[in-house]
Amino acid sequence: MHFRQPLLLLSCAVSLLLGLQSVGTAQAPDEPSALSIGDRHAWAQFDIGSWKLVRVYTETLGESGQVESVSITETKTTLDKADEKGYALQVEVTVEVAGKRFKAEPKFVAYGYHGELQGQAVSVKKLGKGYADICGHKYTTGTRRIVINSETTQSTSTVEYSDTVAPYFLKRTTESIDNETKSRNYHSMVEVTAVEMPEKVLTEVKSAAHVKTIETFGNGVSKVTLEVHCESIPGGVVSHTSKQLDGNKRTTQRSTLELIDYEAISKEPSAKDSTTGRRRLLPNRRRN
Repeated sequence: MHFRQPLLLLSCAVSLLLGLQSVGTAQAPDEPSALSIGDRHAWAQFDIGSWKLVRVYTETLGESGQVESVSITETKTTLDKADEKGYALQVEVTVEVAGKRFKAEPKFVAYGYHGELQGQAVSVKKLGKGYADICGHKYTTGTRRIVINSETTQSTSTVEYSDTVAPYFLKRTTESIDNETKSRNYHSMVEVTAVEMPEKVLTEVKSAAHVKTIETFGNGVSKVTLEVHCESIPGGVVSHTSKQLDGNKRTTQRSTLELIDYEAISKEPSAKDSTTGRRRLLPNRRRN
């Protein structure tokens, strides 16, 4: 069995995590005026210092389906900042290859609440009422169109958003167009397939939603991911299973994600009511 170079794995792991975070947060449109925009956001609803630790097991497959390389990546993501404009995360990645562990330098990344990176222009337009059909039940939604512009691409998302049913984004389609060639270089369909499902999260059973994502890239590569989202866990995702396919629909990579540990810190009460400051929700669940 052959193993990838550790430094390359570290770089890819950080890039993948930050890329997924960008895709995932692009699904949070403006909130009603009674709430701040971060009140239901998977990260910003928690207080600074909230974190989670996940482990991803990844196999790369050869042409005949044999496993050619294996990596185990542990990623600790910590909420570093959150305000009315967006939020920032600290990401620490450790990769294990052939029994050896390699730790990357911590990285920081900042997002707006629509998935935009710092410096990217974003516009949001309300399109009226819509609905999402989940397990035979139609949930009323507000339809929004979100356009994010960067130097190289324009990304347009149509979101069906509910302010009562977690994980609140119930369906989203996204298309990215290359600014120079005017060709599509990315397309995704994200839809919630079940809500309020029981899920064992470490030692507790919590309410969770099941989410399916299908991504297609400009080079013909596609990816299918099934996730479990839990509103009470920082970042939302507590597990996933994923496979990547080449242009011939052959599986070239597969991965699973599991939650190892987390700390969810409640936000401070409003300034007029605040007397105790931050409160840890899970006082015995911290790793050194």
